[in-house]
Amino acid sequence: MKKLPTSVNQKKSAALKEKPEPEPDKPAKNSVGEMIKKDSFKEPAADHPPAFWTPLSGGDIAILRKRNSRRRFDLSIIYAVAARCSYEFPQVLVCRPHRRGGTPFPTMFWLTCPFLDRKCGELESLQKIGELEGLFMTRHTEVSIWHERYALLRKSISAKETDIPTGVGGINWRDVPHAVKCLHLQVATWLGWRYHPAEDWLKEQLEVTECACGICGKTDDNK
Repeated sequence: MKKLPTSVNQKKSAALKEKPEPEPDKPAKNSVGEMIKKDSFKEPAADHPPAFWTPLSGGDIAILRKRNSRRRFDLSIIYAVAARCSYEFPQVLVCRPHRRGGTPFPTMFWLTCPFLDRKCGELESLQKIGELEGLFMTRHTEVSIWHERYALLRKSISAKETDIPTGVGGINWRDVPHAVKCLHLQVATWLGWRYHPAEDWLKEQLEVTECACGICGKTDDNK
C-alpha cells in the first residue's frame, strides 16, 4: 500500500509534540522561607494591609526594647510586624502615619534588624545610593506606581480620613521621582511589602537577608 506524503500541518503538529514543555518559574521565598506567589511581588493590594503582616507580640516588644535601649522608642507608633527572619525575630515594622499627638510620621516601614541595618550601611559607604537612583531613572513608570500605591496603603491604616500626598518614606516623588533617601528605607519597604521596582537589584546587593546564627536571641545588644 502506497504511503501518503506527510502534510506541512502534520509536520508542525509533530514538532510541537516533540518540543519539551518549559519548566515553571521557581517561586520566590519570603524572609521566613515560605513560598510566595510571583504575582504578589508585582501588584499587592493598596487598599488594605497585606495578610502576611502579624501583630506585635510580647516577645517582639522585649526584643525591640533591647535593640533600642539607647534611643527613644515609642511603641504606640507600631501598627504591625511586616517581616520576620527565620528565627521569628522582627525585621521590619509597620508604622502608623501619625503619632498619638497627631503629628505625621513619614516612614511606614521601619528596618529594625541589626544585621540588615549594618549591611545597608556598608552598601551606602560604597556609593550604592547613587547606583539605585540611576536604576530608578530607567524605571520611571514602575517607580511612580510604587509611590502611588504606597500612599494608598498608608491611608488604609490611618485613623484620619485624609489623603497622604507623599510617597515612600515621605519622598515628594512628583518633584524628585528618582530619590532613594537611604537603603534602609528601600530594603524595609521591599521586605515589608514584598514589592519593589528594583527588587532584582536589592537581592543582588544584599545576597542574604538575615544573619546565620539568630544573634538577636543570644545577645543583649545589637553587636
